[in-house]
Amino acid sequence: MPANIEGSKFENIPSRTYDERVEARLGVLEKDVAVMQNNFATKDDLQALRAEMHEGFERITAAFYGHRQEVKAEIDKLREEVLTALSNQRIDFNAALAKLHEEFSVALANQRDDFHVALAQQRDEFRGALAHQRDEFRGALAHQRDEFRGALAHQREEFHAALAQQREEFHAALAQQREEFRTALTQQREEFHAALASHSINLYKGFANQAWKFYGLASLLAAGVYYIARYVH
Repeated sequence: MPANIEGSKFENIPSRTYDERVEARLGVLEKDVAVMQNNFATKDDLQALRAEMHEGFERITAAFYGHRQEVKAEIDKLREEVLTALSNQRIDFNAALAKLHEEFSVALANQRDDFHVALAQQRDEFRGALAHQRDEFRGALAHQRDEFRGALAHQREEFHAALAQQREEFHAALAQQREEFRTALTQQREEFHAALASHSINLYKGFANQAWKFYGLASLLAAGVYYIARYVH
């Protein structure tokens, strides 16, 4: 398994060959121990085995320490390379960023100029179209005004003609009505005079009859008074 070296932020690089040798050696030792346990080894054999195991552990420790030093050296070298690469990459990145900023500024300035040119052109086209539309609107308005004035004058003439004709018809109807009224009034006057004359004649006749009746009554009274005055006394 990888182990951390003190003072380093990087993990040690494992060595597969070294691990395989250590595992093989431990496997042999385990087999020897098993054989000795199975064969009831003597004390000397155990001492020799212990010494051999101690020597093997020392060799393992030495190899591990050497491997650790090599790994640390490789890690330091790799760190230096990484820092150098990072520094170079930072410089390249700053240069590329500055170049990109310049290119972006140039492109933005060009785009701003193109936008101003297009805006000015669009403004001129809009003003031209607006002026053309204004002229067309004024022409159409003047034409419509002339047509409206012509139609209004024609309508005024027709109205005056219709009004004059209606005035003449009204005067003719009024004159005819006046003649009819005068005729009716004359006829009514004649009928009234005839009725008045007839009534006067009838009244005169009635008055004459009354006079004759009064005269007869007066004569009768006078004859009675004369008779009484003459023969009664």
